[in-house]
Amino acid sequence: MNFLSRVRDAVIRFMYGRNGVDQLTWAIIIAELALSLIGGLIPVAVVRRVINLVTTLLLVLAFFRIFSRNIYKRREENARFLQWWAPVRQSLLGARSRRADKAHKYVKCACGAYCRVPKGVGKVELTCPKCGAKKIVNT
Repeated sequence: MNFLSRVRDAVIRFMYGRNGVDQLTWAIIIAELALSLIGGLIPVAVVRRVINLVTTLLLVLAFFRIFSRNIYKRREENARFLQWWAPVRQSLLGARSRRADKAHKYVKCACGAYCRVPKGVGKVELTCPKCGAKKIVNT
């Protein structure tokens, strides 16, 4: 057994029963990295110190979550984060796919639904499939 496999086994034994890295921890780490980059670009020393303090606190929070033995609480926190993040992620992914579709025009209804209309047809009366509202759209 070589040195690296012994170290790996020791880390595995140490992390047994601990939370580890989940989606909320990754979000905290990404936020910390983004703030660190922004803090490096700001020339004002006081603002930079505040950003450094916030990034340090975020890093401590991330390590606390990783090494925590209270798995039940960390999973609850992660579930609340995912409940908030899932709609945000879906809207970002939907916006990307709508921008990529060059053959259709997307019209947002008052109810929040997006309706797809082929481009280049002219004026079309659009009926929202979600709420039934009618709207005249120029494609």
